[in-house]
Amino acid sequence: TFLCVVLVVFLLAFYFYYENNFLESSSYTVTSSKLPNNFNNYKIVQISDLHLKSFYGDTLFLERVVKTINNFNPDIVCVTGDIVSLKADEILPYKGVLSLIKAKDGVFSVLGNHDYGDYVNWKSVEEKSLNLLKLSTYQKEMGWTLLNNDYNYICNNSDTISVIGVENWGKPPFSQYGNLTASYPTLFDDKFKILLSHNPEHWKEVLNKSNINLTLSGHTHAMQLKFPFKDGYVSPASLRGKWWSGLYKEGEQYLYVNDGIGCTLFTFRMGAFPEITVITLKRKNE
Repeated sequence: TFLCVVLVVFLLAFYFYYENNFLESSSYTVTSSKLPNNFNNYKIVQISDLHLKSFYGDTLFLERVVKTINNFNPDIVCVTGDIVSLKADEILPYKGVLSLIKAKDGVFSVLGNHDYGDYVNWKSVEEKSLNLLKLSTYQKEMGWTLLNNDYNYICNNSDTISVIGVENWGKPPFSQYGNLTASYPTLFDDKFKILLSHNPEHWKEVLNKSNINLTLSGHTHAMQLKFPFKDGYVSPASLRGKWWSGLYKEGEQYLYVNDGIGCTLFTFRMGAFPEITVITLKRKNE
């Protein structure tokens, strides 16, 4: 009986280790008549929810993540929040590795609910503010562009697209920092627009208040439990929100929800593998 228990524990430990360290690359094509000619075949790579605390200082897996990203030769890399779980200093052992991510038009990031330090009992408001400043500074030192209710234009010859980032958009118990209206001056303009927004539930506002073409989110991790069923997947995450994993489309607007890289609450995954998403933009002729 003792040997059986030991064997079961060993097999479970091996299984959870495998699930946490198997890196899944998901590829999708998004078509739009709004996409300028010079951005046809534009390649976006998205990662999300690194939760660096969950790697306990081990850089090997993140080295694989970075190498895989770079092998895709992306035009842009988007990091959709929850880089850390509690404090900004979690990023320090991984700054060197993460700074090696390369993309022709840059690495853009936004904050997730965990990045603000809201789950730490700080000694003062100033200490909490300093923590957030450090996280912003670390990302800048890695060569990332953090978009806090802000935007950047990306130009290719005579064509331009917009990359927009909102701070975390949350419903209780998550804090509300995001402001879509403040993030971009003309949400119904004719430019092709990519939005980075950590929480996929924000897409409801995006659909109502903009013509943003592609929204990239994370946050759910598919609750780190996802299983094949019929033509799709099932997960307890579906009980918490309408958009919890994968690609969604409403009219001409798309949302992709990435399953994340790291872990929170419990440090194992089952079926919801660490994910790198590759999205290729294609121009659709009207």
